[in-house]
Amino acid sequence: MLQVARVLLTITAIQYGIMPLFADLSETNVFHADWPPHARFHMVWLLGFGLSLAAYVMALVWFPSRNRLPNLWQASLLGFLPLLGFFAAFLSLDSYDGSLSAIVGREPRFGLEGNLISFSIAFVLQTIALIIVWRRQSVDQESPVDSRLQS
Repeated sequence: MLQVARVLLTITAIQYGIMPLFADLSETNVFHADWPPHARFHMVWLLGFGLSLAAYVMALVWFPSRNRLPNLWQASLLGFLPLLGFFAAFLSLDSYDGSLSAIVGREPRFGLEGNLISFSIAFVLQTIALIIVWRRQSVDQESPVDSRLQS
């Protein structure tokens, strides 16, 4: 089951760390002519943070280590940071006149905006990975066998 958690953590890291680069390093966001320079700075900063966090999570998930379970536990928790940030921004859209999409007239999918669908799926996958790791840790704490010897 830990392999499933590793794959799920990888998918979510790609979602919050790599996919935004393709969407936001574009004419509709960072290179939009009407964006103030300071807004562009903050967007690039956010993209850099997401990419850095995703790289760190991927290292925790895939690099060989004697601390595999603690590393997966850490990756499971860290992955929630950008996802929770997204939902905080979403829930407060009205307070700063924000929008989920920079493209006017973009058709929603299933009645929802694509970013909301994508980040909601990532949140569910991240939660499943956390539960898998948490359950494995609980089992290992009950077992007299050193958890580092199990994978």
